Amino acid sequence: MELSTVAYNIHFGKKLELIEKWLFKNKDYPDLIFLQEFPFSNTSTFLRKLEELGYDYKFAPSSFLTKPIRIKRKHIYGELTIYKKSQVKLVSSHTIKLGTNFLEKRFRVHGEKTSLLTIFKVKNKKLVIANSHLVAYAPNSRRINQITKIIKKVRTLGDHTEFSTVILGDFNYTSRIRQKNLINFMARFNLTNAYRAYTHKYFFISQQIDYVFFDRCEVKNVKIGKKIKYSDHYPVKFIIKL
Repeated sequence: MELSTVAYNIHFGKKLELIEKWLFKNKDYPDLIFLQEFPFSNTSTFLRKLEELGYDYKFAPSSFLTKPIRIKRKHIYGELTIYKKSQVKLVSSHTIKLGTNFLEKRFRVHGEKTSLLTIFKVKNKKLVIANSHLVAYAPNSRRINQITKIIKKVRTLGDHTEFSTVILGDFNYTSRIRQKNLINFMARFNLTNAYRAYTHKYFFISQQIDYVFFDRCEVKNVKIGKKIKYSDHYPVKFIIKL
């Protein structure tokens, strides 16, 4: 069984209408979509569009910037996990609170970082996916602590050798500083890094801060949309093979 997948930090959904057209052009609809910094609103036309196309979704609120003022305060920002109901069945979902730190509180005054954990049934197989957004203003050791919380939660679901696990999202862990430490840490839990490629540009510095780690499945055909200009991140497309 193969599931077409997209993961994307959409920069507070500032170009959400364009992202919607890009995602669903040519009726090439992904089976799973994982967004970070999604502007959740009960009046969202994007969410209504999902329902029309046969999708359902889960949302986990996270912290968000109150500055600049142009970001709409009526929205709650966080992780949105979208799934095609004809392909997968949602068993349950959980929001994992990851905390914050002094600098994050200074710049992000609402909420805290989170990971949205979803448990799916795909035919006779179980798939667990953590759609995550880790702290930005912190040393890498803080992010490792947050990842540890996610992994511990996954392990409470039972024998992890009996289901497939994918942990993905915006880790804010730059490839410019000791990326190997992150990859080696995840390997201790049998989680394999799916790719190495730039996914973000900070001024003139290209770096990877978005990741996909997997266990008991295969992640293949990874494509980075470096020509997509709807965010400060690049979208990541890939296939999950169970």
